[in-house]
Amino acid sequence: MNGFIESGAEQRVGGERRGARWALLVGAAMAMGTFGCSSVVSEYDVDAEFTVTPKVDGSFFWWNEVTLESDVNSYGAARLGFVRISVAPPAEDVTFVDEILGEAVTSTGRTPLVSKSEMPPKEPDVILDVLHDGDIRPFFEDGKKVRVEWSGRTNPNFLAWPTDGIDVAVKVRLVLD
Repeated sequence: MNGFIESGAEQRVGGERRGARWALLVGAAMAMGTFGCSSVVSEYDVDAEFTVTPKVDGSFFWWNEVTLESDVNSYGAARLGFVRISVAPPAEDVTFVDEILGEAVTSTGRTPLVSKSEMPPKEPDVILDVLHDGDIRPFFEDGKKVRVEWSGRTNPNFLAWPTDGIDVAVKVRLVLD
């Protein structure tokens, strides 16, 4: 073995005929993917964060402006693949929140994008329910920037609030067609 990776080709069982059939099947399967209708779909992950600090009435509010590197209008469509919220220690899970709503805010109105109630215990990562399954490009009024407002209610039974609140990380998967 002269520093090269050895091949196990000489150990093949079934002879050359089986190998030829296998190569033909693999080649045909690969070629099938190149015919017919095809669309280029790409995924783009966006990270943000917000802090949950309860008000006296148990509500919370935060907003983010998220800016993309390229114009979202250069794609045929853009939609939400998923939105995940996560917490890090000292928070063990997201049960300090009773309900959460994420809305896109434009100069002409508000559109609910995601929400969740009944946070699962002992889960530091929670996938939110997508409310808007259509094209999200109109929410990027300049093609690159969107404002998202987070609001909701905190769990009244959760009493271990740090003075600065609890940071929540957000991962948004955009599916671009």
